[in-house]
Amino acid sequence: MHDFEKDEQNAALADTVTVASEALNIQPVTVNSLLVEQDKCKDNGPCKHVCHVTEEKIICSCLPGFALMLDGVSCEGCINSFSDELSAAAGAAMTDINECVTDAHTCNRGERCFNTVGSFTCLQQLSCHSGYELKDGECVDIDECERGTHSCKINFVCQNTKGSFYCESKQRCMDGFLQDPQGNCVDINECTSLSEPCKPGFNCINTVGSYTCQRNLLICSRGYHSSEDGTKCVDVDECQTGVHRCGEGQICHNLPGTYRCECKMGYQYDAFSRTCIDLNECWNYPGRLCQHSCENTPGSYHCSCSSGFRLAYDGKHCEDVNECDNNPCSQECANIYGSYQCYCRQGYQLAEDGHSCKDIDECAQSAGILCTFRCVNVPGSYQCVCPDEGYTMSANGRTCRGISKEEFNLILFDFLLNIFLH
Repeated sequence: MHDFEKDEQNAALADTVTVASEALNIQPVTVNSLLVEQDKCKDNGPCKHVCHVTEEKIICSCLPGFALMLDGVSCEGCINSFSDELSAAAGAAMTDINECVTDAHTCNRGERCFNTVGSFTCLQQLSCHSGYELKDGECVDIDECERGTHSCKINFVCQNTKGSFYCESKQRCMDGFLQDPQGNCVDINECTSLSEPCKPGFNCINTVGSYTCQRNLLICSRGYHSSEDGTKCVDVDECQTGVHRCGEGQICHNLPGTYRCECKMGYQYDAFSRTCIDLNECWNYPGRLCQHSCENTPGSYHCSCSSGFRLAYDGKHCEDVNECDNNPCSQECANIYGSYQCYCRQGYQLAEDGHSCKDIDECAQSAGILCTFRCVNVPGSYQCVCPDEGYTMSANGRTCRGISKEEFNLILFDFLLNIFLH
């Protein structure tokens, strides 16, 4: 098929579509803002296209190009009958796209999309609250005062508020008065209008423009007095107020309507003198209060320990004192239960005071049996020495042996050399 034949078919098909469009009489639809005045047409009500309320009845209608079905709520497309060839050509050339289903519409939030043949329609459904009206697609406040639709009386002035209004009296009333609907000032009965006009124990008396409170009379028995609010009788604390008759050394205990005098801890009541006397706990509980010694004190007692012991944290038991921590001995100290013992190192002996150590003179005690030549005492020990010339000390440190002159000179040289070097 040549190109010019295709062009002729396309032109004929276009003419057919134009004729079909004119035959269908599809007119462009103008969408206006729809004001739903009643909740019956909210969200388009039961209607598929357009909902109207006429004389409190719901009437459904269809968009241009549609006809109302027998159920009174649904709509169907209207296509006039041409010839079979025209209908076939129009059906083959036009297939309507439902923009509302494919989300190809441009309706804004608050608008509802309705599909039409070859297009779609956006309907804005907007309902305003009481005191507002629809204007330019928005809910604006109704000024009831300006329109004269308020219900204020003669002695009141209308004041507009958002969505409503209030009536302000032309005449101001003083405190304690209330304005009636006619604008007159009447007295307020605070005794009935207030939940608690007076404190408990008081009666409320209404006056013109105010009220007063009068205390109730309350008679209490001995040991009680009226509370501050006058509603009940409360106990008198004789101990706190100082009206009791407890003697010296006694403690006052308050009781409901009365009081009681008791002795302090460590004291007992003497019926003869009617006073509190000291209780000797050490006599009453021998051997049960303190581990070592018990000493009575006024109202109590005190525990003490023997020498070499100290009082424990509980104030009753005694624990051993480690005297060696204070270094009482000159050399060695051994702690024992309740005391300590001093000891001396080898070559020393304990002195008469039991603390210090004195050197033992081994040379004097040995009677010349320790060294072969001469014994010299040193602190804690002794030392044997040989004659200055011709002898030297043996390896045992006690006996002397003879040496030659050459060996003596060599020993002397080493001795002098050590002195020179040091």
